[in-house]
Amino acid sequence: MKHEPQPQINQWLGLEFSVVQGEALRQFGQWLSSEGIPAGLLSSAERDRIWDRHIADSLSFCVGWIDAPPKRLLDAGSGAGLPGIPLAIAFPHAAVTLLDRSTKRVRLLKRAIRVLGLANVEALVGDVREQRGWESVAMRAVFSPDEAVKVMRQALTPEGRGVLGLAHRRSPDPAWNELGGRVVKVTVLDPPGWLLMIQQCGD
Repeated sequence: MKHEPQPQINQWLGLEFSVVQGEALRQFGQWLSSEGIPAGLLSSAERDRIWDRHIADSLSFCVGWIDAPPKRLLDAGSGAGLPGIPLAIAFPHAAVTLLDRSTKRVRLLKRAIRVLGLANVEALVGDVREQRGWESVAMRAVFSPDEAVKVMRQALTPEGRGVLGLAHRRSPDPAWNELGGRVVKVTVLDPPGWLLMIQQCGD
């Protein structure tokens, strides 16, 4: 695995992470490689692209809150802690909840939280379809885009904001424009990442 963070995603976001944040991201990458992959959170084929495909991609979700960092953020269907743990590192003053339906995955996420010493993160067993009242929601590879938008809007407050990961591909799917929200191309990823930014008021 490449352990050195690449600066492109920081430049794209216009964010500068501290030494402590950079070290936490490296430690999370190491944890994914040493514990997450053997536990089945990621496939072994992902070992050499943990940074590009997973951590940098997760950090790209920060674009949804650049102007106003979240106070409470739900990572819906967190899986391996993506994008929630990188977002918690990027926004250390946000209270981040990693939600997953699998008790096993949540147990592993709690282990990662302890190893990384993340005081602003909790991991809970639950179904995002039952969630309501969140001001900020991130969702990556959980449902089909149309279903994900529906579930995300139900989970958000009337003034809430969400970021949905759509795909990694060279060109956008024209159907994404029918989902509501704003499609964002993450140009520094290869292939580019595509996000959908949901703003409950003003879409």
